[in-house]
Amino acid sequence: MHIVPHSHYDAIWIFSKEENFDINCNYIIKKAIEILKAEKDFKFIIEQTYLLENIEISYPELFSEIKRFVKDGRIEIAGGEYLMSDVMLPSGEVLIREILEGKRYVKEKFGKDVVVAWGADEFGYNAQWPQILKNSGYKYFAFRRGVAEPLISEFYWKGIDGTSILSHWMPLGYRAGLDLSLLHETYEQLRRLSSTRHVLMPSGSGSTPPQPELCDTINKYNESTKSKIENPLMKISTPAEFFMALEREIEEKNIKMSTKSGEMYSGKASFVFPDSSSTRSWIKQGFKEYETYLLQLERWNTILKLVSKNHDFDDELKNYWKQALFFAMHDSLPGTGIDQVYEEMRSAFDKIENTLKKTLSECLNEVVNATFEFEENDKEHFILVFNSISWEVKEWVEATVTFDIDEAFDIMELRSLSSNEIIDVEILDLELHERDRGIKRVQIGFIAKLPSFGYSAYEIIYRKKEKGKNNTIDQSTLLAYPRSYETRFNLDDFTLEIDAETGIFTLMKADRLYFIGNEIRIEEELGDLYYHKDVTGIIKSESGEGIPFGVFKKEKYIVLNGKIRTKIVFQNKYYAIRWPYRLNEKLPTILYQHSFLTLRKEISIYKGLSRIDCMTYVENNHPHVRLRVKFDVPFKGYTYWTGTQFGAIQRPTNLFYLNKDPDVMKKWKEPPSGTFPSLEWIDFSNRKQDIGVTLVHFGIPSHEIRDNSLYLTLLRGVETLSADGTKGPCIATPDAAEKRPYTFKYALVPHTGDWREASSYKEGIAFNMKPIAIHRKSSGKQQKKNSLNGSSKGFKSSGSTSFLSISPKNVLLSTLKLPQQGYQSIERNTVILRIYETEGKTAQATISSHFPIKSASVLNLLEEDKLDPKEEISIDGPSNNLLNVVLNPFKIMTIRVVFDFDK
Repeated sequence: MHIVPHSHYDAIWIFSKEENFDINCNYIIKKAIEILKAEKDFKFIIEQTYLLENIEISYPELFSEIKRFVKDGRIEIAGGEYLMSDVMLPSGEVLIREILEGKRYVKEKFGKDVVVAWGADEFGYNAQWPQILKNSGYKYFAFRRGVAEPLISEFYWKGIDGTSILSHWMPLGYRAGLDLSLLHETYEQLRRLSSTRHVLMPSGSGSTPPQPELCDTINKYNESTKSKIENPLMKISTPAEFFMALEREIEEKNIKMSTKSGEMYSGKASFVFPDSSSTRSWIKQGFKEYETYLLQLERWNTILKLVSKNHDFDDELKNYWKQALFFAMHDSLPGTGIDQVYEEMRSAFDKIENTLKKTLSECLNEVVNATFEFEENDKEHFILVFNSISWEVKEWVEATVTFDIDEAFDIMELRSLSSNEIIDVEILDLELHERDRGIKRVQIGFIAKLPSFGYSAYEIIYRKKEKGKNNTIDQSTLLAYPRSYETRFNLDDFTLEIDAETGIFTLMKADRLYFIGNEIRIEEELGDLYYHKDVTGIIKSESGEGIPFGVFKKEKYIVLNGKIRTKIVFQNKYYAIRWPYRLNEKLPTILYQHSFLTLRKEISIYKGLSRIDCMTYVENNHPHVRLRVKFDVPFKGYTYWTGTQFGAIQRPTNLFYLNKDPDVMKKWKEPPSGTFPSLEWIDFSNRKQDIGVTLVHFGIPSHEIRDNSLYLTLLRGVETLSADGTKGPCIATPDAAEKRPYTFKYALVPHTGDWREASSYKEGIAFNMKPIAIHRKSSGKQQKKNSLNGSSKGFKSSGSTSFLSISPKNVLLSTLKLPQQGYQSIERNTVILRIYETEGKTAQATISSHFPIKSASVLNLLEEDKLDPKEEISIDGPSNNLLNVVLNPFKIMTIRVVFDFDK
């Protein structure tokens, strides 16, 4: 029996960050050090380097003692992430950085490699976690939550790419050995599930001090049972010692271990809290925005470093990443802590325009300075549109342009500098200088065709001031959209029809129905931060289902017909009571009262794009509600696909009905609800009928598919951390009632075939990582000045530039970054490129670079050279600008690329 003393560290949860640090440092770590000094057999583990980093700063003497015991092998750093991240909600790149930041710190400060991934408290694990762990240098994985078949505690867990890691599931959780009076009884429970004679018993809990009597208790137990062969020998171990003993016995006895596959996200044997994926929706949306801008900044800062000698944003990137890693922590991103601990996140998200987004804009402008050759004409205006993803896109773009007094009096069109094509524009907003002195600021929209990971430039064609003519601007004419009240619209080969009374729309192709939906449902919510719970179920839906007293009342329906975009605007309110409330089918409603919910739905369709964009504004003051948007399709299916980290995962439909089965309710720890989180996209298709729909979203992960309906959870209003005290204390959380305005962005893409043929993953990425437009004014003097200062390395574009492209379509870019160990410490012009295969098919990948390549090598996720690399990578092309490599299904590959600027 391997007893592992530990204490799980929550950076935030039911106490503040400062309080948790004080508790863990002064009452737990210091206590562990005392016991280590007093008891030669005692050992202890520390999980996360964020805690160690802060101890090093605030308590250097304590840190020195920790170092000594780590060196002696009596303190083990298990897990070793910067912070124990949620593993289902952030992008895969964030998960890698938690590990990279943490393991680098452990290596630098302690000279140790962390070999055990310690999953004490995450709410389930994505299906790529085995590959991420093994490719980050972990050999073993011990975890608490998510196993679907609780028959055995040791097994190999195989991810969707085929990577396996020797794993231990904690059947009794991480506090199995907390009660020292029950060690033998606990052992008997664990022994029955163990694969070998080695049994792991974690002894500790969240923010709980170690017990000084543990060593004495174990010694007395061993002494009292030494004559009984059937009783175990108990010893204090570390996780690595347990796994090495386990692995040794497996090899010596040739034990055939079982293998489990896929994601670990089942509530059958432990709690994974699926409804936390819709708790505090502002956190999910805010983090998605933060993460997206951060990944874009990282890519473009890397390009800037290659093309410019003068400036970079390395320091800002480092700070932003540290903040993102804190926000991704397993009680931060799910939103399952007390209200007060989220003020730092709220502040960061509220200030994003003046921090991360501003830094990204500055970076893009520096890239323009270094690479774009403005035309010689003075005072011409240009829009440069940046595409941060690794394939060509055709996308609706919005840009803001400013003019001097008496400079511009009408916006006519754009001219593509690369193709000379004239591009139509729509004026979306307009501000004039005083006294008819021209346009001051204008917001325009247009469809841009953009190169893969690059930019295109457009000249703005505008009417200038004409001498001797009336230059008065009629603002209302420029901004006027032809308005109508039509309900039927054409979208490529599809017909979109909207019910003007409910805002629910139907999509048809010829006589074939694809879906009916965008219906808002108000559902009862009696749960807490962790779980949805209801008694009544549906309160009211826009189609009329629910309690008869209440009703949705339409306030507005209007259609704005632009040259490119058609926007349908529908607004209604929900009233809890109408009168008369009986015989509604006969009697007209006279009175509407008690409105606590206002909805505004905007549906946008574009010429040349097949996507239907939905933007739903919610002002909620209704207590205890869950809001979901529903789409119905004309088929059923047993499974569907969603985006996951570095790939896609297939999941079952209709799990909701299992919680109606008494046998299931007895056997499952957590009643199955059918609710899952998704990463950017969900696809429900019927291959036999050759029909499907992809739903993409921006930071709205929680969803369910039941029968032929797809539900996306917009928000859940709850007011208690744990209603029954089983997940934590019963603390009031009034800020989680979600009585605030929200904007939800999602879109639908109808298609034939399945998600692979529809490239649903590309739709999801493109919807989240939209092109960015910046306005620049030409100045020949400025361009000359830049050249004289030597800020540019000589890469000039006159219209359209692609810095990187990847083929085939199922191979995607995860990141383009500078090496983690510092740009100056390695060969100049070196970058880290990470790609992955996302359809589950072997791919012969070709990476085309704007720059000639000197060398390339495959690394692990820690950016270290592989000792025995199996992947072969070749360089070819007319200017040595092509990389060729084979990617196996769902494989993640990290490549160090050195560019050759002498060619």
